[in-house]
Amino acid sequence: MNIHSGRSTTIRQGAVVAGGDAHVGDVVHGDKITVVRKAQRWAFANPLLAGGLAVAVLSGSIWTGVSLGSGGGGVDRSVVDEAGPGGALHTVQQIRSAERIGDAASWCYLTQPGDEACEENVGTVFAAKSAAYRSRVDDVAIGEPEETDSGVQTMLRWEGEDQGTVRLVRSGGRWQLNSTDYGWLKLCSAGVFLSLVDARSQELQCGMFKIPTTS
Repeated sequence: MNIHSGRSTTIRQGAVVAGGDAHVGDVVHGDKITVVRKAQRWAFANPLLAGGLAVAVLSGSIWTGVSLGSGGGGVDRSVVDEAGPGGALHTVQQIRSAERIGDAASWCYLTQPGDEACEENVGTVFAAKSAAYRSRVDDVAIGEPEETDSGVQTMLRWEGEDQGTVRLVRSGGRWQLNSTDYGWLKLCSAGVFLSLVDARSQELQCGMFKIPTTS
């Protein structure tokens, strides 16, 4: 990663800040002290620029730390804009991905973007589950989407057995979770797929599905 300023200052990942005639790249062990001293002198001489670069680097670090984990890749939020049953199916699939990696912001965007309290509430739910526990959402199979009078529904299955449907509706030209289903999840502090995992782990208090707690 290189960050360039208007004064030909360059920051390379793994290197210190330098400017002027100090060139930082592959730092030789014997030159480390000299380079650091030059960087310090440059920082004192250019406090505003040095501060700005520090903020840019820190902002990048904060941005990359939104999700609890990265296993299984990120979440594609754009699927909510896809028309037809296929778009609804892809939305359900991405909801599962968000639960797997603990991405509360994406989960809320996919399920109920109008709820300002969603991210904080769901973030607490995800944080209470380990990454290994959340990864079990992949054990829940998603059936083919079926059109209904109000939108689309998909069946969720555990070990080949039907467990219940997830209902999606079109609102504002995009897909989101049926408000009743979302209300149950919010009331019970549960995820869509995690509620099935909770049931199998005998940890489900309440939810949108009525599922046996024994295998």
